Amino acid sequence: MRKVLGKIKSAEFGRISDYPMYIGLLLTFSLSDGGVVGDGGKHCVNASSECKWENEDKGETYIKAVTDTYKTLVDAKVMSVSELINVPVEVTLDGNMFKDFRILTEVL
Repeated sequence: MRKVLGKIKSAEFGRISDYPMYIGLLLTFSLSDGGVVGDGGKHCVNASSECKWENEDKGETYIKAVTDTYKTLVDAKVMSVSELINVPVEVTLDGNMFKDFRILTEVL
């Protein structure tokens, strides 16, 4: 595990092109070491009517996705997802795989 400084390169709320049944916050990060990594749809949920989850589990997952998006916006001190671009972050990687990120609130 390693932590790398960077900035949010792109921020969208929508469906994942390869998995259109998923919807949520989609982030890509430019890293200080020259790399680029996406969040892999970590904050997305399966919204398909064909999803066989129990309604209670589905509801909890939706709430978590929206709550995580809200926290990201609050931490970044912005009102919309489009304003997340260029916000400084610390990205946690496992090898070259995205694990997590945090907004660098201390430099905003």
